[in-house]
Amino acid sequence: MSSILQTVYAVTSAGYSALRNVSEPLSLELKTVLTLVDGVCPVAQYIPFLMAFDPLPEKFQILERMGYLKRLGHVSAQAMTGFEQSVSQRQPLSRLPRIDVHSSTSGFLPLT
Repeated sequence: MSSILQTVYAVTSAGYSALRNVSEPLSLELKTVLTLVDGVCPVAQYIPFLMAFDPLPEKFQILERMGYLKRLGHVSAQAMTGFEQSVSQRQPLSRLPRIDVHSSTSGFLPLT
């Protein structure tokens, strides 16, 4: 079983509607996270860029429960390990390895 950090999410039609809904606005943190979800990167890829929203995985879980995000699949544990090592070594954000659905080294597995 993979962790939420390995999960790739996509915004649902309900999520896009929520972004445009001004009568029932989302919190700034949830709205920011929802706006940035691209259906390509796993949750872990967002963390170094959104440190101010920690704990970030919790935000993804909330948005999923609200029906605004859906799971597309997961990247491999090996890809995650390499990414986490790069982050812990404080590599510049521009030099972090790609772990996304388009990277052949990510081992992306779509949900069936």
